[in-house]
Amino acid sequence: MAKKKKRTVVGSPLTPGLLRELGAIREFVFASEDFKPGGNWVNTYRIWTCHGYRESGNYNVGFVRIERAASKSKEEFMLIVQQQVVQVDGILNVIDAQMICLNDQLASPIEWHLSSRFANPDGRAVSELGTEETVLIKGNVMSVKAGGRSFKQKVAGRPSCDWCLFEAVQRLKFDKKSSLAFDILEGLSLLKEGQHLSYRGVYPMKIGGKEARLHRFDQIGEGVLPYEYWLDDNHRLLAAISMHKAYILDERAEKAIRQRTEQVRKSYERIRSARRKKS
Repeated sequence: MAKKKKRTVVGSPLTPGLLRELGAIREFVFASEDFKPGGNWVNTYRIWTCHGYRESGNYNVGFVRIERAASKSKEEFMLIVQQQVVQVDGILNVIDAQMICLNDQLASPIEWHLSSRFANPDGRAVSELGTEETVLIKGNVMSVKAGGRSFKQKVAGRPSCDWCLFEAVQRLKFDKKSSLAFDILEGLSLLKEGQHLSYRGVYPMKIGGKEARLHRFDQIGEGVLPYEYWLDDNHRLLAAISMHKAYILDERAEKAIRQRTEQVRKSYERIRSARRKKS
């Protein structure tokens, strides 16, 4: 009987240092001093998940690319987002969102168009699973057009969204006295109230054998998993960590996910082929 491979429980919350131990990162690329969080930029994050063990079950599962661009008004800016996530069976989900956001502390979205589509392991689109919606927030009313239907929903104040916070946290001051209370539209669709974002301080640590100063913001609230946002001295978001999942700044993220998608699909085809031979 073959011996079972040893598996060691991770046993502690994910941190940037632990991500390196687990092979999720080699090193962070810190922003130069001329990085302007309130300017135009593109940040791409590799989505990595931990199964709970050090030796196996930890994979790159997707990426999210966030582009910040100027708008016609100084009080607003644009966020252009694409997220791709590959499922265990090789199905690929692609989400595209174009948002107009207020230039406030939470990058509150006030208008957006979002599309979600799926592709089978063979690359063919699954048209019946695709969705599109156009949304406008005016005052405390959110007007939604989706699937040939229209409806309205009341919102309190100006909600943020999970992708918007990736932008907004870069413009916040490193100040332990500040704390923000807000509501969030998870995935730009599901309203979660009672959120809080606060600065926790600077954490010296070694990354790739080098000393690094990372700044941490924490987000907690009702109906969501807690998030930790890790930034460098120049306010660039290097990683966002939530329980077993990490979003890691990586300009090669899209290539890594294309490779992962191909691997998963080939594995899926081998399983299908083996089942056909048995039947």
